[in-house]
Amino acid sequence: MPEERPYVPMPVTGAGGRDMAQSELRAPDLKYARPMGAWVIVAALFIVVVGLWAMVAAYFSMHA
Repeated sequence: MPEERPYVPMPVTGAGGRDMAQSELRAPDLKYARPMGAWVIVAALFIVVVGLWAMVAAYFSMHA
């Protein structure tokens, strides 16, 4: 059985082709962060799902 070795992530290669350490990486550009509209869509879907569950619960409570 082969000996166990700890996990070592693959090195990040820079634009020049050299390996870079994790600490050398610059902070991500937040210009491409998730837009606010995505949260509005998620909230709307949540409201629709809760409304559908409420309608089903009301239907079964009326016909019980």
